[in-house]
Order: sequence, then C-alpha cells, then structure tokens
Amino acid sequence: MRRATFMIFHFANSTCPDRNTSMADARIALCLEAGVDMDDIDPASGYDYSRRSYDRVRASWVDLVRQHGASPFYEVRDIESVRERWAEKRPDFLEGDDWLAAGLDEHREFIAGLGRPCRKSDCLAHEPELWQLLRAEAEAASAPTVDELLDLMGISE
Repeated sequence: MRRATFMIFHFANSTCPDRNTSMADARIALCLEAGVDMDDIDPASGYDYSRRSYDRVRASWVDLVRQHGASPFYEVRDIESVRERWAEKRPDFLEGDDWLAAGLDEHREFIAGLGRPCRKSDCLAHEPELWQLLRAEAEAASAPTVDELLDLMGISE
C-alpha cells in the first residue's frame, strides 16, 4: 500500500506526458490493494465505483448537511454535481435515494437537539417555501427565477 501511495505522489508532481494514465494506474493499484473488485473500478480514471464507495460518499454528504444545513447556492449545487457523476457510472445506486432530503431531515433533528437556531441564513431546512419551490422546479427540470426566489424570501426590488 505504501508503494502505491508513493506512486500517486510521484505522478501527481510529474510532468510526464502520460501523467493522467499513470495516475489512473496508480489509483487502480490502490483500489486493488484495498480489495475493490476489478469490475467496480473505472479503467479510465482508476476511481472506485463500488457500493461501499457510494455509501461512504453519500454518508459524508448527508453528515455535512446534517451539521451545517444546505444552501441552494453551495451544498445543493455540489451534491447535484456529485450525484451526476455517480449517475453516469452507477445509476442503479441512485434510484429512490435523495441525499439532500435525508441530510435536511437529520439537520432539523440536529438543530432541534442543540436548542439554538441554525446559523445558515439560507438553509433550505428552515425555509420550507423556498424548499418546496426548488423541489417543484427541479422536478419540472427548470430552475427557479431570481424573481421567484426574491418573492419567497419577501424581498422586493
């Protein structure tokens, strides 16, 4: 395992023309050393797309939202980006699994247990109207307009 780690560092700092291929090979070696099935490793990038990896990534994002809430401008955007990458490789894992909803449910419980309000001013867990609008818009495959968001927040131009 130690040699594979040194290979990663070597190729990360390398200027060789085949740097990306070498990085992918090093990642594949690390995955194999960690016991990942060859069928779960992306040959082009060397990334682990196993169920175990998916569960770890999901748990990490749900925990982040649990502790800090979710802003439509940061966490929601980032979660959607990560889920899109997983959807390309393993769409079967995503069926019926809403990371954001799970994180927001846990966040509401977490904040209630602290006995103080959430410190994120645009947290979707505490702005139900905004959350409902964003959810409806996402289902309709179009983003809300700035005017609609301002109306929901009670801000006039």
